[in-house]
Amino acid sequence: MIPALADAMPAIGIESLQKMGAKFVLCANALGIWCLELEAQGQRARRRIIDKELRANLLPGVTIVPAMVIAIDKAQEAGISMQRRQ
Repeated sequence: MIPALADAMPAIGIESLQKMGAKFVLCANALGIWCLELEAQGQRARRRIIDKELRANLLPGVTIVPAMVIAIDKAQEAGISMQRRQ
């Protein structure tokens, strides 16, 4: 915990941000890669079992999208811009 940010921390949690209208998405392609990685790390489950387990335990309100590029495109069509800081 950073003392100077202690008062702000509850407001920037996922649940609080969702209440303010933030949407959280998970790229299906990234999820698939994580499943392959977990399988390769010796998890005894097969990739499809790992995928099913991860999907069943997503945080409430998280939406899986086919690809992040598609989600960004749809957001931009709706008038939402995305800025990246480097």
